[in-house]
Amino acid sequence: MADKPKSKHTNKTSFQKGQSGNPGGRSKSVGPNGETNAQIAAPFITSAMQTLVDVMQDKKAPPIARVSAANSVLDRGLGKAKPTEDTNGKKDMSTLFTDLISKLPS
Repeated sequence: MADKPKSKHTNKTSFQKGQSGNPGGRSKSVGPNGETNAQIAAPFITSAMQTLVDVMQDKKAPPIARVSAANSVLDRGLGKAKPTEDTNGKKDMSTLFTDLISKLPS
């Protein structure tokens, strides 16, 4: 049986303990011309929001699609809801919102 070739690294990893392998993080430029994700997506924002609104208002769309579209519209318009803790038996906003959505007519 042939011996395994020796690794050029003495440790199992080439990184120092406690040191990131990519301290600079991921590059902000991702497009072919150095554009950011936001710059690439910008031309589609209006049509994407209109699509979400169309699905949300489409009575023939499955309820799960309408709720998902409504959540996306609210998240973009109001910002994502921050999770809250349930204290003293009170319902958090997420539970109240879910209860409200379940009572809406299809």
